[in-house]
Amino acid sequence: MKAVMSRILDPEISLRKRLFQLLSTIALVEYCIVTVYNLVSGSSTTQIVIMLIGTILFAATVAFTFRSGHIRVGSTISGLLYFCIYPLTFFSAGGMYGGAPPVFAFALVYVFLVTEKWERAASLAVCILGRRHPVDVEHAESFLAILLVTLLLCMLFTFVTEVYRAENRIVQRQKKEIEDLNQAQKNFFSSMSHEIRTPVNAIIGLNEMTLREEISDEVRENAQNIEVAGRILLHTVNEILDMAKLETGGMEILKSDYRTASMLSDIVNMVRSRAMEKGLDFVLRVDPALPAVLCGDEIRIKQVLLNVITNAIKYTREGSVTLSISGEHGEDGRFKVVYDVADTGIGIREESIPHLFSSFRRVDEQSTHAIEGTGLGLSIVKQLLDLMEGSVSVSSEYGKGSTFHIEIPQEIVDDTPVGSLDLKTVPDKAPASQQNRLIASGLRILAVDDTPMNLMVVKKLLRDSGAVVETASGGTEALRKTLTTHYDLILMDHQMPGMDGITCLHRIREQESGMCRDSRVVCLTANVGADMETRYREAGFDGYLVKPVRGKTLEEEIARLLPPAPHTDS
Repeated sequence: MKAVMSRILDPEISLRKRLFQLLSTIALVEYCIVTVYNLVSGSSTTQIVIMLIGTILFAATVAFTFRSGHIRVGSTISGLLYFCIYPLTFFSAGGMYGGAPPVFAFALVYVFLVTEKWERAASLAVCILGRRHPVDVEHAESFLAILLVTLLLCMLFTFVTEVYRAENRIVQRQKKEIEDLNQAQKNFFSSMSHEIRTPVNAIIGLNEMTLREEISDEVRENAQNIEVAGRILLHTVNEILDMAKLETGGMEILKSDYRTASMLSDIVNMVRSRAMEKGLDFVLRVDPALPAVLCGDEIRIKQVLLNVITNAIKYTREGSVTLSISGEHGEDGRFKVVYDVADTGIGIREESIPHLFSSFRRVDEQSTHAIEGTGLGLSIVKQLLDLMEGSVSVSSEYGKGSTFHIEIPQEIVDDTPVGSLDLKTVPDKAPASQQNRLIASGLRILAVDDTPMNLMVVKKLLRDSGAVVETASGGTEALRKTLTTHYDLILMDHQMPGMDGITCLHRIREQESGMCRDSRVVCLTANVGADMETRYREAGFDGYLVKPVRGKTLEEEIARLLPPAPHTDS
């Protein structure tokens, strides 16, 4: 019975199916009650036999319809059975003198609501033809009154049902339009991200080459400003794309094991230099008892913390920004990691706190108008935390600073304590200019991209590495080159006309006499997101880099993938 009720109340099931299930269940119970009553009350053998046969046939029809889902066939057969049985029992049970009139009325309602058009007409015809005795003149008015009232009620029910169905069709059409609009919006933002990243890749890549050269202080200052502006533009594009994914339901949480110390080290190295540039003290406080290895979406956790910490740095003119991490075991068996980000900045007015996580809205515009940003960062934080079953709250004193309290439940993989971790134990990654550059003499690298500017950037970034870099303007040219030349590494764009990067990768792997069937292939693309990285890994790529790519990042990926003694034959 519980299963039947759940199906009747399920909004995902059509109204007609739910009506059939509801009315058929009531009718079946009614059949059983009437059959038992006839047996107990000593009704005629004919009437008892008719009810027994009708009950069995009706139950079998309903069961068949439930299992098969053929609602139209089932409702037609059950409707015919209803009006084959009850007209006979109506008149054999005393007509208007017996207890059949209400049952007869329900039979009419049943047929009107569960059958359609000609099936309904056929059932009513059976009702008329199945009558064996005329109605006494004395009770003809009563019989006609019951019949007319029942028919009027049936017409009313039918009208209401048709109105509901018409409105439901409108709702479904509007739902489809909204889904199409959301998909179009998602495609637009994805395309926009790709189109913007392509020129930004050239700007940042070529600007990096300028910074590597011996240039005057003025030119270096200009190049550094270009780099900062490019990064701000890139951050803005990422925020808009993330917001589009969140609003259209395209954002996914991808869990994996990660080392707590490594994740915090990455966070610190990303924000410490920003705090130093503003003359702020950055303080790190970590509970030594934190588990060493946790399971969760490390990328999204970093995104949340970076957004909140970067915000704290932006809105703090002097003083400090403090990141504190602790945790506790939850009742559900998971470990609740607690992050507190406190600053000595301008603070937030009490009346502005409820609007803090709204999209495209910045609180206290008068005090913050000179600070860059889209107003999306904290909204993205809130929505990402909701997806991770986490939470965020804010306490603030206007003019003195704010504290963001973040809780994220994680699974424990290794509960070994992380131990002492502070700014002294977190290694400071040196700037790219101070790192040892890649030495890749003799390596053959093929860059595949339909945009000449992107190919030029790759060649320039690897110019000093000693690698031999060749280019292909599309999948067809790449297949032609890999058929006769061995490349140690292939940098493959994804979105290319004619043949995309994934198809080209598979074709290279399948070339029977090809020279690059076992070569390492990295997807170098403007498509960004943790879900995209998983997609490319599943497609068979050995690595994934996002445009615009820094020279150091590209060199590190090459060093990771290629063996110490690279192949040097042509």
